[in-house]
Amino acid sequence: MNALRMALLGGLVLACASTASLGQPAKDDPEEPKRLNEAIEKSVSWYDVIPEEGAAPLTPMPVLRWRNVVRGQEGEAMMVVWPHAGRPIAMASIYPWNGKMTHEFDSLSRGSKLTAREKDRVIWTPEEAGVEFKDVPKAPQPAKTAAERLRQMKTIAEGFKATMTGWSADNSDQESLRLLPRPLHRYDFTNVKDRDPKLIDGALFAYVLGTDPEAVLILEAIGTSETSAWQYAFARATSGGLEVKVGDEVVWTAKKHPASRISTLPHFSMQRALEKQPTR
Repeated sequence: MNALRMALLGGLVLACASTASLGQPAKDDPEEPKRLNEAIEKSVSWYDVIPEEGAAPLTPMPVLRWRNVVRGQEGEAMMVVWPHAGRPIAMASIYPWNGKMTHEFDSLSRGSKLTAREKDRVIWTPEEAGVEFKDVPKAPQPAKTAAERLRQMKTIAEGFKATMTGWSADNSDQESLRLLPRPLHRYDFTNVKDRDPKLIDGALFAYVLGTDPEAVLILEAIGTSETSAWQYAFARATSGGLEVKVGDEVVWTAKKHPASRISTLPHFSMQRALEKQPTR
C-alpha cells in the first residue's frame, strides 16, 4: 500500500485517523475499529469505474481484507477489483489514513480507455495501459480443464520471487514478500456476452507482508484451444520499490515513491475526509 504502509513503519497507524475524525484516541473507544470498517464498506461505491466512454459503471468486487495487528492497525483495509467482460481492469486498496479515506487505484487494463468518476466529475483517466504482459518463461501450454489450469497458475505464481525494496536509496529496508496460497480473484466468464475470444482463463495473486498486499500478479491463458500460452504482468500496491525475479533473473521492477496524484497515470490515489463522505 501507499501512505498506510509508511505509516505502519513509523508507528503512527490508524489512531491518527480516529483522532482526526472523532477527536479521541482509538484505544479509548472500542467501537472505533467497527466504525472504520463500516466507513470502508460504504466507500467502495464512492467512485464509478467505467471501461470506456458511454459504457455503464462496473460493479466493484472485494477480493481481500487485511489487518496488520503486529504494527498496530485499527480496522480492516480492503482491496477491490472491477471486472469487465470477465477480466479485472482496475483495482484499488482502500484504507483510512490521517482522518481521510484513501482509494489507491491501479489500472490492470491492457488498453487506455479506463475512466473513474465521482458522480459527474472525472477523477482518473489513465492515458496508457496499466500493465505490460509477457510470456511466462518455460511455462507449459494451458491445460484443458479449469481445475488443471488453476494448479498450473499456482505453480507459476510460486516461481516468481517478489521483494519489497522499500523506500531507502540503499535498499536497507527491503523485505521478502510472501505469496498468498489462494488467488485474490479467479476470472469468471459466467453470463459474459462480449468476452475476448482469445482469453481462456486468468487469476490474480498477491505477494504480501503479513496479509498486506504489496505486489499483484496477473496471469492469463491466451490463445485458442489448439495454440495457447500463459502470460503474466505485475501491478504495484505500494509506494515502496518492488523487484520480482524468476531464478536469478529480474523480470519486473517498480520504482520507489511513484507519482500518485497525477490523474492520467495508471497509479493514482484519491482521498476524502472521513467526516465529509460523499453521498450517492
